[in-house]
Amino acid sequence: MAEAPAVPLLHHQDATTRHLVRVAGWAVMLLGAVIGLLLMFDEPVQPARVALNFVAGAVGGTALLLARMGRWTQAAHLLVWGVWVSVSLVAARNGGVNGPNLLNYPVIIVLAGWMLGVRATLTLVGLTALLFMGFIWADIEGMFKPVQVANRVAGAVYLAGILVLTAAATLLSRRNYMSRVHEAQQTAANLATSEAALRKLLRAVEQSPESIVITDLQEDIEYVNDAFVRRTGYARDEVVGGASARFSSNGLAPAQREGVRSALARGDSWAGEQVNYRKDGQALIESVVVAPIRQPDGHVSHYVELKQDITERKRAADEIHRLAHFDSLTSLPNRFTLMERLSVLQGRPGRPPVAQHALLLLDLDRFTTFNDARGSEMGDRLLCAVALRLSEILPAQGLLVRVAGDEFAVVLHGLGADVALAGSQALLFAEKLQAALLRPLLLDGDAEEAQLGASVGITLYPQTGDDGAHDALRRAGTALHRAKQAGGGRAAFFEQGMGEAAEQRFRVERELRQAVGAGELRLYLQSQVDVQGQLTGAEVLVRWQHPRDGLVAPGVFIPIAEESDLIVGVGDWVLAQSCALLAQPAFKARGLRLSVNLSARQFRQTRFVPQLRALLAASGADPRLLTLEVTEGLVIEDFDDVVAKMHELAALGVDMSLDDFGTGYSSLAYLKRLPIQEIKIDRSFVHDAPTNADDGVLVDGILSVARHFGLRVVAEGVETRAQADFLSQRAPDIVYQGYLFGRPEPDVDWLARLAQVAATAAHG
Repeated sequence: MAEAPAVPLLHHQDATTRHLVRVAGWAVMLLGAVIGLLLMFDEPVQPARVALNFVAGAVGGTALLLARMGRWTQAAHLLVWGVWVSVSLVAARNGGVNGPNLLNYPVIIVLAGWMLGVRATLTLVGLTALLFMGFIWADIEGMFKPVQVANRVAGAVYLAGILVLTAAATLLSRRNYMSRVHEAQQTAANLATSEAALRKLLRAVEQSPESIVITDLQEDIEYVNDAFVRRTGYARDEVVGGASARFSSNGLAPAQREGVRSALARGDSWAGEQVNYRKDGQALIESVVVAPIRQPDGHVSHYVELKQDITERKRAADEIHRLAHFDSLTSLPNRFTLMERLSVLQGRPGRPPVAQHALLLLDLDRFTTFNDARGSEMGDRLLCAVALRLSEILPAQGLLVRVAGDEFAVVLHGLGADVALAGSQALLFAEKLQAALLRPLLLDGDAEEAQLGASVGITLYPQTGDDGAHDALRRAGTALHRAKQAGGGRAAFFEQGMGEAAEQRFRVERELRQAVGAGELRLYLQSQVDVQGQLTGAEVLVRWQHPRDGLVAPGVFIPIAEESDLIVGVGDWVLAQSCALLAQPAFKARGLRLSVNLSARQFRQTRFVPQLRALLAASGADPRLLTLEVTEGLVIEDFDDVVAKMHELAALGVDMSLDDFGTGYSSLAYLKRLPIQEIKIDRSFVHDAPTNADDGVLVDGILSVARHFGLRVVAEGVETRAQADFLSQRAPDIVYQGYLFGRPEPDVDWLARLAQVAATAAHG
């Protein structure tokens, strides 16, 4: 923004002019008063002359009063024009051009020139000329009387006053002139010095190796130096007048630009890094300082951008960082990065770990043989191919590192707090790594495919609050050594017991995956009866008949299935078998119900309702005899979706039961919105209800809720007659399920016993 031009001082603001106003005012006032007084002693007294002099004195006094009030312009005009009128009247009375008063006019003109300026002075000269012409004409016509000097003292005082005023005006004018000459000389000297300094500054700015850009307050460019032109590729005339955002700071993000503007609006400077772009589109990394330029009065008129090219410095820093943190051959992170990551994952000192991670140390089997046979160049290519193959199967949150030589490391993040589950996942990934490397690798420049196995050492980390990165690496190295001693191509845990548990878990998951398709799962039923002991239905349970281990307990394989996608396959199998069972005449004829547990994963499948509809249609089962059991946790996690699916199932005629009621949220706010027909009291409440007052109160509360909402109640885990009696006294229509009325048994045996009971009743 250009600075506004200097406004010249008005005449009355000049010091000399103010002095002249004061001097002339005093002179006129004193002369008018003194001469007026002297003229009063004339014989005879001429009142008009006395009055005119007193009027002139009053003019001088009034001018002084106005000057004291700071009204210099009015004082100057009153003084000049008032005296001119007074003198003109006296001159007309004293003979015009022949009188002594003509001496006043040069003095008045001089004073007018200093105090009122050119226009007023020229006007005064013109009026005086006209006045003189009138005086001359009147003199020619004989209109003036001969001049008579009546009071010589007054005349002497008058002449003396005129001379003094003339001398004062002349001396003041000379002093002002000399002062201005001195000021002009001083100004010229200062300007020469400033010009020399400005030339040096301009040369410094122009020749500066750093870019300098000056903008106005609207951020339009007013100046760029040569360094900016050379660095950006823009010509001066291309950028001057253009917006800084287009040429100088074209890489600033909107948020960063607002930050710069906010700092400048506060009057502060801003410093930071910018990635701007040259005219050819090439990125330019710059260290930038943007500062306001202040004028002497403090207001900001421009902004200056000081910019240093740090592109090469940043590249060098990035290269140093790359060399320090990445392997030069494979471009994978190196050992230093591995130790940094492990340090970040380290637990808080003195506190048990809240999450488990795994460190896998991998060594290629027979790599030395390959390297000796095909040369180090092919060995390097093999290492690069291995790095690429391992990167393809690395989880999103994992870290793959080349530790040294043919040794790699993998860090698996966030495997949960369960140590056994974390170990199983680590072992599963180790097998995935080994399987990936067993696939042939095709190397550039070699027609033969390479195929190498790998040994893997595994440890979980951190194991304690004080477990460090070096400790983890040492454990993984020990486990790797054990795996290689076992013959290679194996994975070994440092923690022997953990390795066995993880291997067991992994084996169960792998074999269970095969069991679903191999027909190894079995359907078991546990009876449900009313308070009279009459059979009302059964709950469907699943068992695994392992070909080697025999009947596997549900507690062994169900948790593993629930933590993986296997539970969906198991659940689908159970649901299909249940529908087929429900379609048998024994269920239809007696109207017996079947209750089937649903896992959260299975119920959340988008295809669940259509799949069940198809199963019911294909099997011919009566949907009104089917009860699906869900837990409170499933309901709470996605309430709206669960309710929508329940309404779809209700439309099919299928009943819904809330399993383990009382152990979860048990909120009446959501219970009243659920389209359910049944709740099941958890066995933990039933067990001590007759003897424990707290459990008894809880059971009473659950039964009261059920009555209020009109729901069936099934009590699980009824094992004694005391438990059954306690429940029947409070809910005569309750349904029992537990060892007191029957243990789970294979569906075939259950159906056979049902048929036997029916036959006995028929013959009875």
